[in-house]
Amino acid sequence: PDLPRPPVLRLLPATSRYQMCQSEAPDAAPVKPDAAPPASKPKPQAEELAAIRHSPQRKRAIALGRPSDAAGECDVVADPRFDIDKTIFGTLTSPVKRWVQSAKLNHVETWHAEPLASIESAFAAVSVPRSVSDDAPLFRFMAEECDFSLEHADGSFMDHLHFCADYSALHFSDHSPRVLLLHSILGVGTNCFPMGAEKLPALRSLLDEEEFAQISAFPSVLRLMVGTDFLSRLEAASEEELGALRGLSCRRVLDNAEVHLSSEQLWAQLNYQLIHLIDFLPATAWQVTFSDYFAVFFVRLHALLQRAGKLLAGVAYQPEWAKPLLPNSRPSSWAHWVVDRLPVRINLSLAGRAIRGCS
Repeated sequence: PDLPRPPVLRLLPATSRYQMCQSEAPDAAPVKPDAAPPASKPKPQAEELAAIRHSPQRKRAIALGRPSDAAGECDVVADPRFDIDKTIFGTLTSPVKRWVQSAKLNHVETWHAEPLASIESAFAAVSVPRSVSDDAPLFRFMAEECDFSLEHADGSFMDHLHFCADYSALHFSDHSPRVLLLHSILGVGTNCFPMGAEKLPALRSLLDEEEFAQISAFPSVLRLMVGTDFLSRLEAASEEELGALRGLSCRRVLDNAEVHLSSEQLWAQLNYQLIHLIDFLPATAWQVTFSDYFAVFFVRLHALLQRAGKLLAGVAYQPEWAKPLLPNSRPSSWAHWVVDRLPVRINLSLAGRAIRGCS
């Protein structure tokens, strides 16, 4: 039987308290109410968007096919230049949510020579398939018609997209990595929209039917997982009920159009979501930091896919990999100390309220 139809995700109007990252100006940054408009900046060229600059943590994940706890292998400090308004979380308006998210994101790692050399060697030994050439029309569309200029938790937003796509290409090779290259083009979880709805026909012309369906559903499924009991219902279902699922119907975040995934497409979508979550996991000291809501959803989704026999992507995970809080493995500020120790229920509550406010 189908799961009960999820709540319809409503499209926020342009006059809402969340502004589109791309509104009248294609390179506009997120704007909070009454804020001065940001200064314009030149749009990146297609070659810039195609450039790949993986961090050591990302290189290791791609090489090993799993996330890793790097405690004891790098020194972690707060970044004095960090500005949440330059990230995808700049649309958050609650002071508490902004403070918590800033503490989660504000860190920079300096890797020790030996583990760094090991990571570089492991990454050099793998060959990541390239499905999109540097001069492909897709990159030109992203550069000329969209805005991917925001920062991410680790580097630029394009760095995040390239990591997800490269991991998918190597460890989910029966499915298109373009889905994760473009998973946020129709809206990120904090209601930044890299492109407007009027460009959907142009985007669709660059993709095949399966890619477009998965990309259309990605922002909606992320919201369902974090902001509703969608994942809990799947977890509560028996193996027989999971095997009898016929699919999922929801609303596309960008324009409220109905999207339907078959059961096969839904399981593929959940594997894409799992890969995506890897890039949000804490870098170090998992015994302390894995109460983070991204980590909680990663563990739950991984367990669900394993139980259902639908872990199609190469994503390994063992709780035993978690390391304790070692010297210099987390920034030494009181904000990081508090946020690292927030109970799971508080993290999930904050995340759920934030995503529902953007849905």
